[in-house]
Amino acid sequence: MISRLLYAFERSLTYLKHHPQLIFVLILIIVIPVLFLYSGEKFLNVSKQNQERLENDRIGLLHDIFISLVNINGVENTSLLSDEITRLAKLNPDIVVFRIARREAGAYTPIVALDETVVGKPDTPSLYRYGFTHEGESIVANMMDGNVRYVQGVHQFIFEGDDYFIVTITSRDAIDSIFNKRRNEALLTLLYIYVFLLALAYWHIKLTDYRYLYIKVRKANEMKDLFTNMIAHELRAPLTAIRGYASMIEESVQSTEEKKYAVRVKDSAERLLAIVNDLLDVARIQSGKLSVEKECFDVSEVIMSVTDELHVSAQEKSIKLSHEGAIETHLVSGDRRRLHQALTNLVSNAIKYTPDGAIVLTVEEKYTGVEIRVKDTGTGISSEDQKKLFAPFFRVQNEDVSKITGTGLGMWITKQLIELMGAKIAVESIKGVGTHIVLTLPKDTKKDGKKS
Repeated sequence: MISRLLYAFERSLTYLKHHPQLIFVLILIIVIPVLFLYSGEKFLNVSKQNQERLENDRIGLLHDIFISLVNINGVENTSLLSDEITRLAKLNPDIVVFRIARREAGAYTPIVALDETVVGKPDTPSLYRYGFTHEGESIVANMMDGNVRYVQGVHQFIFEGDDYFIVTITSRDAIDSIFNKRRNEALLTLLYIYVFLLALAYWHIKLTDYRYLYIKVRKANEMKDLFTNMIAHELRAPLTAIRGYASMIEESVQSTEEKKYAVRVKDSAERLLAIVNDLLDVARIQSGKLSVEKECFDVSEVIMSVTDELHVSAQEKSIKLSHEGAIETHLVSGDRRRLHQALTNLVSNAIKYTPDGAIVLTVEEKYTGVEIRVKDTGTGISSEDQKKLFAPFFRVQNEDVSKITGTGLGMWITKQLIELMGAKIAVESIKGVGTHIVLTLPKDTKKDGKKS
């Protein structure tokens, strides 16, 4: 039995060691309520003791007042004493017995009393027994009658050589009722506090569970990113080799059919390489390892570079690719390389989704910054799809673009790159008319008219 208890205790300690938040929970739901209960009870007891002392002092003061009345007016003036007793009883409803009695030959006879029926008759000796213990002082003692508590006060004094006793009995029912009510209110308040602490403890446990779950998910994401990076890096080398060998075969073979096969191999390798690069970018962005370098540069140079690089791809689809406003210098603050990557994605996307017509890159300085627009005359995007355009893995689904392949990562990566530079991206499109992708880059604050 003892070994089982020790084993259970050891397991409990081990569990607490791995879940330290439970210590906080135990403090919340056990220690704090006990402390509240203890401190509240102590406070009520101290208050009750103070109230008892005040009441006892009141009884003693009452006795002293009537002794003074007797000394001034004598015991013969019973009507005055009786009137004062009646008046005090009306002011203090808790007084149930008030008597002034003379002791003669061992018998106690009330001379005045709140209950006038006992005046002049031998009284119960037990009412006066406390008076002999401390002569000249008011002695107060508690007594119970059923569920009601009473306080008996006795004061012995001597007047003209005779022994007299003042006896009062006051009910403490009203005071006890008040304190019981206060105690019940305190306990009810403690119950509310306890319920609140239970809710707080539950919330804390859930937060701790979420934290452990977050750590778990973060580790899983780190492993996923590590795996993605490893696979992507391992794929890049063979894909580059496949693309290179496909180009060599395309140039060396004479057969039209074989040349066509080589082109297909090269195109497939390029598509796979683009997907691998996208996956690497996604992994870097999600892990926060993709950084941008802020510098001052001329955005016109980037626009002209992208236009020249993708001019051949546009010509293959008989699309006119041009730029406007790039002759002038437009200095911005950002990352030249990342902007080049973003614009390449946007223009490539425009070429992919534009069956014929034109694509124009315009640049213009606005009050809010330098605005770049990639305008195409393609299939356009519906208002519903525009809301999801920059979501990961989203691709426009309609008959016009059903044969166009892609991962749906290009626009999401572009948005992340633009926002990392502190710039903004938006879309304006009409279905069947065309699309404008709008980039707004911050102007460089140190304008000197020189290109970076």
